[in-house]
Amino acid sequence: MSERPTFNICIIQPQGYIHSLAFLELAELLMYSLRDLGRQAVIRKNQLGSDGINVIIGAHLLDPKVQGDIPANTIILNTEQLGGVYTAWRDRLGVWFETGIGLWDYSPANIDVIRDMGVENIKLLNIGYQPELKRIPEDVEQDVDVLFYGSINERRKVVLQELVDRGIKLKVLAGVYGTERDKWVARSKVILNHHFYESQIFEIVRVFYLLTNAKPVVAEINDETVVDQRFRDGVVGVPYSQLVDTVCDLVKDQARLNEQGKKAFESILKYPQTSFTRKIL
Repeated sequence: MSERPTFNICIIQPQGYIHSLAFLELAELLMYSLRDLGRQAVIRKNQLGSDGINVIIGAHLLDPKVQGDIPANTIILNTEQLGGVYTAWRDRLGVWFETGIGLWDYSPANIDVIRDMGVENIKLLNIGYQPELKRIPEDVEQDVDVLFYGSINERRKVVLQELVDRGIKLKVLAGVYGTERDKWVARSKVILNHHFYESQIFEIVRVFYLLTNAKPVVAEINDETVVDQRFRDGVVGVPYSQLVDTVCDLVKDQARLNEQGKKAFESILKYPQTSFTRKIL
């Protein structure tokens, strides 16, 4: 019997670009689930192998000129929202889609966009629970009402400013990842997740790690938001116009906070990542 190939999970990180660290939990989710399935899997930065199977995370950060240097045994795991009015990432990724390289995506909405571009070699990688990622301590004093981390544009800024005006103790992080970010997550009663783009795709790649760690999340979910119903009860989902009121009410109610933390964890616990990873192998 031939030895099964090693999966080389390659995070693309251009020089000086710290935001590639946002891909780490997704890479770990895949790595640990592959190992649970008896496969060898490692995470590397900017290193592709000629043997085994490469899984690129962050392909939109690659220079299209290196397209010819990518080994044939490579899959792109897309992390970016491709619908709506923001087309820069979509256009850049289109260069890779045209090569016939294997593609994985977490979002059925993204897959629809990609198929409309004439690409058929694509598989859905659903997001689930991986026990190694439940690692944020719970026995920490929560001296922060609301944590927001990520890039800020006008539609996000409006909500954040109104929370401050309402007396909410808000912490905003930008360019902070890994254990340093996790310290702030542990100290926060609520994590706020609202859309940057108008494409209205629920950011499960951002939120799954919070659900895994039983954190209450207030999430923007509008009528047009594309959201996996598996996680609908795992977050407090409200339209953009109700975010501020919802956050202000929730942070004052410890019983609701405790209950929502349990709902968050239970919403993802029932879906082991191994069951989803197995389907795409």
